[in-house]
Amino acid sequence: MIVSGLLFLLVNFKLIPASDFVLPRVLGILFIMGGLIFLFFSGAGGWLSWFVIPAGALFTSGLVTLVFGLHRIASLSSASLFSLGVGLTFLAVFLTRRNHWWALLPAGIFIGLGSWAELGSRFGLIGWHPVSVVFCLGISFLVVYLYSVQKRRMRWSLLTGVIVVAVSFFYLLVILLSRWSMLWPVVLLLAGVLLPLWLVLAERGRRGEG
Repeated sequence: MIVSGLLFLLVNFKLIPASDFVLPRVLGILFIMGGLIFLFFSGAGGWLSWFVIPAGALFTSGLVTLVFGLHRIASLSSASLFSLGVGLTFLAVFLTRRNHWWALLPAGIFIGLGSWAELGSRFGLIGWHPVSVVFCLGISFLVVYLYSVQKRRMRWSLLTGVIVVAVSFFYLLVILLSRWSMLWPVVLLLAGVLLPLWLVLAERGRRGEG
């Protein structure tokens, strides 16, 4: 950070000539080097293992700067890549320290934010509805239960995950039904066909048991 600040000061005072191509590349390499330094100290264990979080943030910042440059640093694509990198950083925290299951929750939220930026900018049908954020958060709760040792004590995460994922699917269905008016007759038609069929099969099952 200090080196980056000094670099910007030297560039602003015209002491170092830097083009629009060279400056973001140099800055991105400096961010990555800073991430490597934090990652090196995180290998010492103990409280230093938490240095993996700033290491991941610096790695991601360097990658975003190298790929998009300074003129596109505030674009939706760079925000999506940055959110994905931070989400993978918290996932790395969980993979290195399995007892810190809470790291899965911010991992799911940031990955969901990254996918939200992509879906909102590319798919007008869904728009800026945070369906992907809700879905990824629900998946995070399900993964917490999946990797838990004492599953009986972590049933709350299973219940929460199922509810949140179901809410995300219902949210998506409402969006599609509001955009595609043709889906309402299709849903009603399927319900009209499947409901009597289910009643007939249920009646046959009762007779077979009798």
